[in-house]
Amino acid sequence: MALLGEVLLKEGMVTQQQLAIALREQKRTKELLGAVLVRLGIVNEKNLSKIIASSSDIAYVDLKQTQIDPAAVQIVTGDLARRFTLMPVSLANDILHVAIDNPNDVVAIDTLSRATGFAIESYAADRTDILEAIELFYDIGTSLDDNIDKLVTAAMGGGALGEEAMEAPIAKLIDLFLIKGLRKTATDVHISSEQKSVRVSYRVDGILQSDSILPRELHNSFVTRVKILSGMNIAEQRLPQEGTMDFEFLGRNVDIRTATSPSINGENLSLRLLDKGNVALDLGRIGMSSQEQEIIRRLALIPHGLILMAGPTGSGKTTTLYSILKEINALEKNILTIEDPVEYELPMIKQTQLNVQAGLTFQKAIRHFLRQDPDILLVGEIRDLETAKTTFQAAMTGHLVFSTIHTNSAAATVARIRDLGIDLFYIPTTVRAVVAQRLIRRLCKACREKYVPGESELNSYGLEDWDGAGKEIYRAMGCEKCNHTGYLGRSGIFEIFVISPEISKAVSENASSFMLEEIARSEGMVTLRESGLEKVVQGHTSLEEVIRVTL
Repeated sequence: MALLGEVLLKEGMVTQQQLAIALREQKRTKELLGAVLVRLGIVNEKNLSKIIASSSDIAYVDLKQTQIDPAAVQIVTGDLARRFTLMPVSLANDILHVAIDNPNDVVAIDTLSRATGFAIESYAADRTDILEAIELFYDIGTSLDDNIDKLVTAAMGGGALGEEAMEAPIAKLIDLFLIKGLRKTATDVHISSEQKSVRVSYRVDGILQSDSILPRELHNSFVTRVKILSGMNIAEQRLPQEGTMDFEFLGRNVDIRTATSPSINGENLSLRLLDKGNVALDLGRIGMSSQEQEIIRRLALIPHGLILMAGPTGSGKTTTLYSILKEINALEKNILTIEDPVEYELPMIKQTQLNVQAGLTFQKAIRHFLRQDPDILLVGEIRDLETAKTTFQAAMTGHLVFSTIHTNSAAATVARIRDLGIDLFYIPTTVRAVVAQRLIRRLCKACREKYVPGESELNSYGLEDWDGAGKEIYRAMGCEKCNHTGYLGRSGIFEIFVISPEISKAVSENASSFMLEEIARSEGMVTLRESGLEKVVQGHTSLEEVIRVTL
């Protein structure tokens, strides 16, 4: 088998310079080369697992999209699963199929075969996915809901004895809500105060899912616990407050942004989960097609100008920007960011967090950064005229600048910049491209159903002339793995609006957003809806989901 470094070079996943740095670091720390490459942010763990599996002629399995057979889990003890970092997947024809962190570990395979009495078929898988599966099927023991019910009973029993007796079960309940949210890959946990109860809901794949209904008597204890952990004022109940807290999950640290808001029934809690270990900073994994990736990589080579990510809050703009930055060789570029807040730390990139109370605003940071000999700047968001002006000045003085802006489409961004107060003349000479995006839910592969859409369905969506009419596609069904939603995970759809000479001329003539979009489409731009429909044809999502997101 070829050496890992040679394989990664051949596949274009590392440069010779990056490999040399990783090898020097490996010599210093004595770690495995793969571990060093992941730690330095040169490759991600999932891609590394796939490459190792491919070079070893071992199949790769994505545990997040695989139905795990509970009967197979019962055959393997939790001790064995944790000892060798493996997860039983299925049992068929007296062969136990297992996903394992190191498929070449002969000792692990032999030990497992002797312990279970079955022949073993091993597959490569992402280590984090295996650890999550181990916790889900082994470490919790009974279901999370059973544990929550027991703690609620304990907390209510403690209420009769005094508040001190309630503290331990309340603390554990908050922990279980967070664990459940992280296991669901939720972006937010909501603890809402109602007239006679407390409702816990999770936002999963962009959709709010109501979950637990708990006794109203627990509300004040929940609020107090979160306020203490987040550094809020527990005595202030009339005004909204914000805070932050940390939570450890599967050996990694999760940042949680907390917020309270008063209501007629008491304070509501919102907890934003920033799980850095569950984010794929890779253009392919966030949903970009090979053609879209090629355009983005070409744009990232531009020496100066402004590239904007457009879309509503929660559409994945920041994740896409981080993925683009990871494509740029940070060893050869001085990359600085100013963000509010810094959501994910990137190796070899200098990141700064906004601090308005201390006087560090977007405008002030950009002016300071220009004295730091930057090649590339990332400005978290263009919110107002002052930020827009300083961002444009940086882009016009020989720097490549990335930023985000809230608009509904790529073409509409031009009007938005103009509304902020930027002179029309500067827009076509400074903006190089606008990338609009949305997040769509991916169909659960374990239960999706193949069908051919009928004429009435296509007509209802306005797709009478769609190229995919008459073809087999998939629709959502629902199973235990996807919590009976039919969907599991999300992917991006993109609209890349490159400022060509013709578009530049039209912008200078104050053309409407509609006209700009028509010109871009005639030059080959794929709209958000067209990008989504392509994913329908590929079996990644449903017609219903694309229409919902792109209306």
